[in-house]
Amino acid sequence: MKIIKTYSYALSEDSLEKDIDKFIRDAKNGAYQRDYNYGQEGLKTIKAYFRMIEEEFKKQNYSLAAACYKKLMFLLLQNEHNYFNYEDIVGKLSFNKFIANYFTCLIKLCSVEELFKEYIEYLKAKPEYDFESDKTIIDGLSDSDRERFISMVGEEAKNVKEGDYGLYSLIYFLLELAKKRKDRAGYYALCEKYEKLLAEEGLKDEFDSEEEGDD
Repeated sequence: MKIIKTYSYALSEDSLEKDIDKFIRDAKNGAYQRDYNYGQEGLKTIKAYFRMIEEEFKKQNYSLAAACYKKLMFLLLQNEHNYFNYEDIVGKLSFNKFIANYFTCLIKLCSVEELFKEYIEYLKAKPEYDFESDKTIIDGLSDSDRERFISMVGEEAKNVKEGDYGLYSLIYFLLELAKKRKDRAGYYALCEKYEKLLAEEGLKDEFDSEEEGDD
């Protein structure tokens, strides 16, 4: 017979957002260094927080869910400090779902200009990761807001410099959109413009490989 330990989590602060704030302060002060060797309490707490945030999302408390998602995700996505001493703590979590929920909240709450500002902030926070945020945004916006958002991506992409790795996603956003729209001329023009910056050979060939995959 196995003895299975179960955990229950209750907030120690007045609200979920304040509880997460305290957790982040504790993490930055070294409370969860070498978490793996001490029962993974930090990771377990993070998972409990995400479950609570998802409950708020399901209840359509989008403002609270967005604020909490942002605080927790940005803590984990940054690569300047390893507060939990895992090789890849993000890989232990369902981040694609969290990102989709986060941007769904923003679409519900924000103007397209505000959404774009948050999108840029997110890109800068996740230089080493690639999630399916673009699909959530494209599918969630109205036709007019979608085209406005795409236009802002195109304008901002012109300012991307070598080493702005998180912002390279702006260019890949445009490339993927051109492939989706089967816009060969537009795709090739983007390749000519950004191939050197991205330092990727054979970008043009990917358009045809995408079409073959669709067949």
